Amino acid sequence: MKFLIFAAVFLLDRDAFLAHGSDDWSYWGENGPEHWPGICNTGENQSPIDIITDDAVKTDLGSLKFTRYDFAFSADVVNTGHSIQVGLTGVPIHLKGGSLPTTYVLDQMHFHWGSEHTINGEQEALELHLVHYSKDYDNVTYASEFENGLAVVAVLFEVSNEDNLYLEQILEAVKTVSSLNSTATTKLQTKLIPSLLLPKDHSSYYRYYGSLTTPECKEAAIWTVLDNKMPISVSQIEIFRKVVNSNNETLAYNNRPTQDLGSRTVYHHLEGYSSAHNLQIPKTLLVIVGFFSVLMQGARSP
Repeated sequence: MKFLIFAAVFLLDRDAFLAHGSDDWSYWGENGPEHWPGICNTGENQSPIDIITDDAVKTDLGSLKFTRYDFAFSADVVNTGHSIQVGLTGVPIHLKGGSLPTTYVLDQMHFHWGSEHTINGEQEALELHLVHYSKDYDNVTYASEFENGLAVVAVLFEVSNEDNLYLEQILEAVKTVSSLNSTATTKLQTKLIPSLLLPKDHSSYYRYYGSLTTPECKEAAIWTVLDNKMPISVSQIEIFRKVVNSNNETLAYNNRPTQDLGSRTVYHHLEGYSSAHNLQIPKTLLVIVGFFSVLMQGARSP
């Protein structure tokens, strides 16, 4: 029911914008996703994807470690013309663990409305991307040229009857930068604690190899899609949907359609999971083992 409320609001405006274009790339019209150039249309490891939970390989990849995510940071909020982006200033924030090949540094976070990743075909209201780059490289641009150069954490937000209080300070800033004709950047009035934008429980997540979801769509990202969701109200979604893009059009949505998974594997991390949990011994084997057990006991009897 909650999703249907969002879908009704979301679809009211979507068709109205399909005819519009953009000066570089867009989410609709002649410069929409189906017309994005290069690897965006020819790549085999593109994102986002639809995660089919029954097809995901269950495993224990290890716990994610969000270092300094619980610190309070000064932050800038930017209308990029394609999204709302949040940049933090202060000591580096790190992501490691979860079978990631190295430690990654948080570069920025940004929002997509509705969600880009879907679970079993179901789209949520909002998706937050926390974009990290490998500590082995100087910056996110350079890191994006290399396999496993980026690690992106995706947080899905589902429709709730109540506002998400942890989004309020960001949404107040969004109102300021919603029009590119006024100002595209503003500072948060209070410091931001990144961990408050994550679900408290991230012991379950999905992992796959993919790409950035905007041009140039470079295939350099290790994706972690958290299983547990965060709440957001319809009125809060509407604030995002009033943002104006680089063509001075209302950015009613900014989600790329899901891409083919192809030959890739999606892993479902479950803390403490062992494949032995699903090991089923055939009944015939149990009968044979039992039979030989009886024989051995008889052979040892005087």
